[in-house]
Amino acid sequence: MKKILKFIMLIFTAFYPFFMNFFAGAGLIYNKSSYGEDIALIGFFIIFSGLLICSGVIMCLFRKKILNVISLVCTFSGLLICLIMIYLICSHADNAGWSDNYTMNPVSDMYKSRLLPVIFPTILSQITAIVNIKKSFRTPLTPYVRRPHALRTPEFPDL
Repeated sequence: MKKILKFIMLIFTAFYPFFMNFFAGAGLIYNKSSYGEDIALIGFFIIFSGLLICSGVIMCLFRKKILNVISLVCTFSGLLICLIMIYLICSHADNAGWSDNYTMNPVSDMYKSRLLPVIFPTILSQITAIVNIKKSFRTPLTPYVRRPHALRTPEFPDL
């Protein structure tokens, strides 16, 4: 069951934070001449947030405690940056009146539907990292050492 959840997390990560954030940000950067520098900067941060989430998801697959702690920081900060950039681009799109040429739907709805699903792999990776961190606390760091015979007493046999 755990491997299936990790596989689902990897599929969601490959599709949403990696491809959707990359192509949405690249489109904003590519059209920098018509959108302006501020929107291109938002595109850069959308790409950066996707890379943070992807690196956090990859780090949570390992059992090392430090990697899981870094994974928590990366995925949380990547999600926070992504949500802030979604808010900024959607508010700008609504204020500027951007809409789809064919259906006349607001472009902000398109950005929300394409970028908000990054929440799912982020939550899955944070749950996985927390479970891995809790497991690392259960395993002893030093192996059991048998006390020498001279130190054994009736009150304190081998611990």
